[in-house]
Amino acid sequence: MAFAAERGNGVSAGPFIPLEQCLPRKRVGSGVCQRRSRVVNCNNGMNATDQPLQPRECPAPGPTRRTIAAASMLLALSVGSVEAGGPPMKNIKPIAPAVSTGSGLLLEPALSLPEFKREDFLAAIGTLGSEKLHKSWTNAIVTLPLRPHAHADGLSDDEVMSYIEEAKRLFDAGEAVPVSDVGLISTQEAVVRQPMLNNIAAFSNSAVRVYLLVQKTLSSPSWGYFAILQDLTSHPVRDHYAKLGEHGAKFMGRSCYACHASGPLTIHPVRPDLVSDPLLAATISHQIAEQPRSEFVFPAHAPKPPTGEPLTLSFCAHCHAEDGRRDRLYQAHAHPIRVLVDFGYMPPDRHLSPEEIAQLKAWLDHKP
Repeated sequence: MAFAAERGNGVSAGPFIPLEQCLPRKRVGSGVCQRRSRVVNCNNGMNATDQPLQPRECPAPGPTRRTIAAASMLLALSVGSVEAGGPPMKNIKPIAPAVSTGSGLLLEPALSLPEFKREDFLAAIGTLGSEKLHKSWTNAIVTLPLRPHAHADGLSDDEVMSYIEEAKRLFDAGEAVPVSDVGLISTQEAVVRQPMLNNIAAFSNSAVRVYLLVQKTLSSPSWGYFAILQDLTSHPVRDHYAKLGEHGAKFMGRSCYACHASGPLTIHPVRPDLVSDPLLAATISHQIAEQPRSEFVFPAHAPKPPTGEPLTLSFCAHCHAEDGRRDRLYQAHAHPIRVLVDFGYMPPDRHLSPEEIAQLKAWLDHKP
């Protein structure tokens, strides 16, 4: 995938069109369904591809077609467009609204933050500085200047840090294209249980992909800067994690691994009205979803933590395995697994059956 935007090109301060209404959250009751080989075919509009087996109780439905259609209409109203240099428009799908399926996997009740209104969200992210946010754009991915590399296979730590610090400099100068949201994974469960404000900007060149996260909880007085750099010159691709502060940047490992088993996570706002630019969020999320398989880099001062048992259930391990499209999952990754499966984002092509949910829950709850 090529990204043709140059520094300062395709990024300009422009009008910000608020998204003033939330998408409909109508729930559809469960019915009789027929389980297929990979997809569940229910009376809620899900598709099927193979011959039906025995009818069984339908799993809790995800967002309806009407909800997705409404999301598509709202995307068309958001600021910006995708041109040459970004992912083709036909490949950009709206981010499905976050609706818990009631799977029983969550340890805490699902949060939708009804008391936190869109105007509260805009005011909270505004404390970062309006000059950094709400950009009109033609390319979601800002190109980083390519730097000379000392080695053909893999960047040095100094080279990694130089790219990360350049991404931060561009963000602080208002030359990035960040999308702001209240993140689903970081808000749910017992992590913070309050709005987690995220500002995510993506950068790329032929050597690296860099994702900068500027984040804070609603009650925190200051913003924290974090970054993931994917080293495309290494085979396999290597993921470096860093925290950037007033006194410089440092590599991180253990604290990031709990959520990032396979690089950056796709974007999932808590509610459709708690994201600044739905089309930009979907475009950056598409870039993340298409990332190559990668390897987590643990710095010497933050070695790999105990992982617990590996996830070997076939409905997860067909992707998350030693030879899969994504790295293996362990019990250490229980939090994002619970959230992403309960909200219907994983697996990406269907909802798990009640039997599969029971198997996954037993594995998550098992104490080795």
